Amino acid sequence: MNQSIRFVLLTTLQIAAVVILFAFIMTALFDPGGWSKIDWFTNLLPLLITIMVINAAIQIVRLSRQAMRRGRDRSK
Repeated sequence: MNQSIRFVLLTTLQIAAVVILFAFIMTALFDPGGWSKIDWFTNLLPLLITIMVINAAIQIVRLSRQAMRRGRDRSK
């Protein structure tokens, strides 16, 4: 697998794990019985997907700019 794709996937999965863990902890603290229901996760999905898409877009733009800089440096 390409190193850039692996990087984007890894950072996206790390952020998703942190968001899910944070939501689980907050649900357990403020609604102790709520974490056992699946609602806490289904309510989290729109936010989670939004965060993952934003992260992937930012990482892709960053990596493409980095690749363009390397291309310019090699052509000199």
